[in-house]
This record gives sequence, C-alpha cells and structure tokens, in this order.
Amino acid sequence: MNPEEFKQALAQHEIALTAKQLAQFALYFQLLVTTNKQFNLTTITAEPEVYLKHFYDSLTPLLYLPDMNKKVSLIDIGSGAGFPGIPLKIVNQKF
Repeated sequence: MNPEEFKQALAQHEIALTAKQLAQFALYFQLLVTTNKQFNLTTITAEPEVYLKHFYDSLTPLLYLPDMNKKVSLIDIGSGAGFPGIPLKIVNQKF
C-alpha cells in the first residue's frame, strides 16, 4: 500500500487525510527507517508494508469503534516504534 492507496483506503471509511497529515505520515516513515538502522524497532521497513502493516493497521480501531473519533483516553504501553499511538494521534489532531 503506497501513500495514495493509504489515503484512499481511509477515505472509504470516511477518514479524510489532509496534506499536512500525509506529510506527517511520510516524515514518520522516514524517521522510522532511519532510526531502525541504529535500533531494532521493526523488521518491516519497506514503504508499502509500513503503510499497510503499521500505519493502516494502527488505525483499525477508527474503522470499527465510532467513538474513537471523539476525545477518548487511551494507554499505549510498550509501543516501541510508536504504534498505534502516533498514527492515531496524527489522524486525531484536533484533540
């Protein structure tokens, strides 16, 4: 899944990403790959796999839990590379 496919897949679930949010995901991808060279954060580093298996999968709660687009409290313990917390925060920037 490339970034455009990622955007389209979310749009099918009425989650519209802004240009700013897409840029944040792109920056997050670059930081993940760069940092992963020094610290073993993930074995998944190819862009299509990161967008599908890390970014899209992290947003799965938004697809099935309607209250996730409102202000809620979550705890993300031991996420290492920031999944699912950072993708959820990028999408829910209004909070």
